[in-house]
Amino acid sequence: MLEHSKLDVPRRRWYVVGTLLFLIYMICFADRSNIGVAAPEMVRDLHLSGAVTGTLLSAFFWGYVLTQLPGGWLANTIGPKRVIVGALCVVGVTGCMTGFVDHLPFLIGVRFVMGLGEGVIWPSFAIMFLNWFPQSERGRAVSLSQYTLPLSSVIMAPLAGWMIREFHWRIMFVMQGIPALILAVVVWAIVTEDPVEDKSLSPAERDYIVAHRGGEDVESRPFSEVFRSPIVWGLCLTYFLWVTGLYAFGMWVPTVVKQLSADMGMDTVGWLTAIPYAFATLGMYLVARAADRSNLSRGWYVAGALGLAGFALLAQHFMAGALTTNMVMLTLAGVGIFSALGAWWSWALAIVPRNQAAPAVGLVNLCGNAGGICGPLVVGFAANGGKASDGFFLIGFALLLGSLFAVLLAVKNPETLPVKVSHVLH
Repeated sequence: MLEHSKLDVPRRRWYVVGTLLFLIYMICFADRSNIGVAAPEMVRDLHLSGAVTGTLLSAFFWGYVLTQLPGGWLANTIGPKRVIVGALCVVGVTGCMTGFVDHLPFLIGVRFVMGLGEGVIWPSFAIMFLNWFPQSERGRAVSLSQYTLPLSSVIMAPLAGWMIREFHWRIMFVMQGIPALILAVVVWAIVTEDPVEDKSLSPAERDYIVAHRGGEDVESRPFSEVFRSPIVWGLCLTYFLWVTGLYAFGMWVPTVVKQLSADMGMDTVGWLTAIPYAFATLGMYLVARAADRSNLSRGWYVAGALGLAGFALLAQHFMAGALTTNMVMLTLAGVGIFSALGAWWSWALAIVPRNQAAPAVGLVNLCGNAGGICGPLVVGFAANGGKASDGFFLIGFALLLGSLFAVLLAVKNPETLPVKVSHVLH
């Protein structure tokens, strides 16, 4: 009878809130990543060296890391809706401004401010997940947003390449910044922070959400205790190396593709850039499904995926400029980098003590996103005066080291029962 009642409950929470959260994260990820597609043209027009380009590509993450933890406090203080709307305005305005700024320090500053704005979005999403989705659906809601990481590039990269070819890279930034501003208006107009406040929600759905979203508390341990945990630091190192590779790959792969053929148009670069992300999206689904059905630790899936990415980037370095074989290696690297993201947090939560989950996740996420600063810089400095693929060679070693850490963690720390997502999102 309970299951029948569940099936009868309307799903406006998914059609409106779930869809909007998905679109918000997709647009924001596109606005942070489209500079990678524009990088080859920007290097030519602004006369940027490899090291300077790496600095520009990493500038976003300087701000993004700074607002990860304050974002949660701000969302709790003024409400997630206001934070999300404000952040979308910042992302949209700075996205458009990227197309107007000529002076390099100002351009770096604009990207830094975009990072500050976008850094508060995921902590605000956490509250929306808690308020709007029952515990049994919350994991799916979080996973839906995670799929935007590779999927946004599948859509954005060809679109950005076409816009650059038909108009200009400056116009591309303006055109891709506008959707964030439109979403800000839509969210302000139709989204409430809590289903209790949503007058358009049916009583049956409202009662179902409130009754099943859970409210039990688990005492969280202070950061001082988490700092002494070898498991947490192992996770921090693994995630740092992983995210270093993830954002180095995301920001520099269009430049690598462009360097494989100097005669290639930007629209072609965009389409070729989308190929690794298309396969990575499929890989995310298949790995998450396999991990959920397997008795093996999810750590082995993380280690295997990072190992695949690392070896592929090392092999790509020796492919002598052949487009087809290089694209195969880049596609394998993309699959390896993204496919285990769905299994990662489930595994991390299963090997940390329950009462350390919240501060541990905060620390791991903070360390990981610092990789977004390092990755583009490493490639930029390694490619200074040479090929961007020289930097990917170094990133390959970082991913292999991350795979090794994952293996050690999986061997030394068998999984326990996972912590409920709601405890982590608090």
